[in-house]
Amino acid sequence: MLERGFKAAGEPFDLVSYIADGEQRGKFLHWKPEGETCLIEKPNEYRGLSLDQRTVILKIHGAVDRVAAERDSYVITEDHYIDYLTRTDISNLVPVTLTAKLRKSHFLFLGYSLSDWNLRVILHRIWGEQKLNYKSWTIQLNPQQIDQEFWRKRDVDILNMQLEDYINTLNERVQALPQARGGT
Repeated sequence: MLERGFKAAGEPFDLVSYIADGEQRGKFLHWKPEGETCLIEKPNEYRGLSLDQRTVILKIHGAVDRVAAERDSYVITEDHYIDYLTRTDISNLVPVTLTAKLRKSHFLFLGYSLSDWNLRVILHRIWGEQKLNYKSWTIQLNPQQIDQEFWRKRDVDILNMQLEDYINTLNERVQALPQARGGT
């Protein structure tokens, strides 16, 4: 939905998606706004992202390709997660420029529950035990104690509401914003 929203708004973006299957499994693929793809072979050397020019959408669990199902590649089952987490150190696979940007960014988590062990493991691999440096939020209805403790340790505010209500309210507020000069 995020990509569709950007496309509908005419906003170019880069997509970086985890490859879960095939011979390139464990790497990331960069989809450029023009549709060209680039395999990220050496994340510490990859400079193909224009973080100062446009948005980058990062999909750490892979993606569904709505145009060509044979390109679907995502982590979904418990066995996928076990393979993903035991073979992969996600923090070393993401391009270094994107990792640096993530350390200086706000986060909005939509609908995640930390009662899922796999999400906790992935976030622990990315952040360790550190608090986030920038204000961040999670949208979660009636969070369990494990969620509250995890987010509190990282200084993430919980907005206790249904995801649909949050999205509807956000949409109403965005629609009420005055139009920028130049029609966009």
